[in-house]
Amino acid sequence: MISPPGGEDPISAIFDLSDRVAQMAPTVRRMYRYTAVILVIWIAIMAALVLIGIAASAILALLAILGLAAGVIGLSLLRQTDRFFRAFALRNRFIRLLREADAEPKIPEGRTPIERLVRHLALSNARVDAALKEDPGRARLRVTYPAGAQPVAFDLVVSVPGSAWYRTLGWGDPGFAILARTGPDAPVVADLERMAADAQAVSGLLGCAVVRLLLLRTQAIPLPEDVYEHAVGHPAVLRHRFHESRVPVEVATERPDGTYEFIPTVLGVP
Repeated sequence: MISPPGGEDPISAIFDLSDRVAQMAPTVRRMYRYTAVILVIWIAIMAALVLIGIAASAILALLAILGLAAGVIGLSLLRQTDRFFRAFALRNRFIRLLREADAEPKIPEGRTPIERLVRHLALSNARVDAALKEDPGRARLRVTYPAGAQPVAFDLVVSVPGSAWYRTLGWGDPGFAILARTGPDAPVVADLERMAADAQAVSGLLGCAVVRLLLLRTQAIPLPEDVYEHAVGHPAVLRHRFHESRVPVEVATERPDGTYEFIPTVLGVP
């Protein structure tokens, strides 16, 4: 879309307005917490008045019931508003990531495809970069886990342990783990399903949440339609204690022009 001379690009203006609204997220979250606390206290007071009114006065009990109902309705509406704003902020984050991301990420230097992938993960994600600078040992090559009857191996594991609460109950800081494996240049659906099953088998041994699964190949052979659709529409379902997450199995390809191709494209994770 071409803006008139002296005018502002309307698409950029919409994005800028969305950014300004998203910047209010911390303030809105504080307002939500304060209002929720007030409503919970109100509901507790009204519940106590209902009990007192039943014994003392029918009119007081009726008024307390009406106040209790109003508090419950108000809290429900507040939760719906919070979910809406969370969804808006999350959508804005993804739009910003798409605007800032390289259309075709370059393949960094490295002796092997896995080494190049590690460097790409660090260059493209500030959290991964900080974790590896703090402790380079968090990136491990050719790791084998004793999971079930057959051991499960990955060519790359980048992991930051979660909190003790997460490791025992599945709550709290989950940390993160990125699992990668060099796959066949012409993968089939079974390869993606095996990657998902192996991730589930070792998720309890990692002490953190798996956030990315990468099947790396070095030849840019066109993917069959069923493999493409499975990668895009059938994420791995990973469970740990009471926590459940859906993580797509990404097919990462080193292309001859020196760039990566990711199917599907995952941004801002971890």
